[in-house]
Amino acid sequence: MTIQAIEPLALAAASSMPAATAAPQATGFAQLLTEGVGRTDASIQAAEKQLAAFATGENIPPHQVMLALEDARMSFQFALQVRSKLVEGFQELMRMQL
Repeated sequence: MTIQAIEPLALAAASSMPAATAAPQATGFAQLLTEGVGRTDASIQAAEKQLAAFATGENIPPHQVMLALEDARMSFQFALQVRSKLVEGFQELMRMQL
């Protein structure tokens, strides 16, 4: 059995990241929010699919279903926190006197 040396963090990250072929695109705030909501929705739908498959008797381990449900729950909670902070920021702006 051979023991391999631990790679430096920068080398490990560089080898696992795909090579950038194009210049990075600038993303706007609205686009980031839209993508976040899309990911949250996809997570919730995936959890519902696994739950339905488990309930109908397909061979899915219970821990996978629970992990999918927990991932969806945490994603949804994060989206709610972002919404709350946005509303709070908007209300703060509306209280400002010009």
